[in-house]
Amino acid sequence: MSKVTKTQTKTDASPPPSGQPPSGNLAPREAKRLTAELSSYYASYAPLFARREQREWAQLYLRGQLPDLERKSVEPMVLRERGKDLNAVRAVQQFIGEGGWGDDRILERHQQMVAADLGEPDGTVIVDGSGFPTKGEHSVGVQRQYCGALGKLANCQQGVFLVYASRHGHTFLDRRLYIPKTWFDDAHAAKRRKCGLPEKLVFKTEPILGLEMIKVILAI
Repeated sequence: MSKVTKTQTKTDASPPPSGQPPSGNLAPREAKRLTAELSSYYASYAPLFARREQREWAQLYLRGQLPDLERKSVEPMVLRERGKDLNAVRAVQQFIGEGGWGDDRILERHQQMVAADLGEPDGTVIVDGSGFPTKGEHSVGVQRQYCGALGKLANCQQGVFLVYASRHGHTFLDRRLYIPKTWFDDAHAAKRRKCGLPEKLVFKTEPILGLEMIKVILAI
């Protein structure tokens, strides 16, 4: 992972690829094969969750990202996988939103697997920012700002992403949520506490967030 580039923000107002409907032409035998591969892939991460329940909910959430659901929030995922199990809905919501598990080891394992499968001497690390539209004013870091997915100013959150690319393929490596500078003023103190932002968190620009992620992968 030697070259570092900075891509420019796209201004195309068309919806992102994730907004397109699935083609629906996956053969049943291919679906079974992919299911087996997904289970094998998850097995590389399962030991990093200390409790059986954490391993179960992590696998359910991973499977929940694949079906053709209108919303990929916890409740529709659990209802599809487990039926009307309200206890499971609350448990997965707690696991994702409030659970006391860290993702540092999971990200490190992912980055090690990327290096093994896709790494080569002239691979490229790409740093780019992207906004994702958000309704309401209570999500962490949300405000009216430029949203690349829409190509205009909009109410959104902004992320900074690290991607690795080589002739073998490409994938995400890491991510950071950009917190706008206005969120650190006194007027946002109550909102910071409600959202659970660490008291010692300080404002960082998007380039600084990108540089921090690069330093992490260089240290692996």
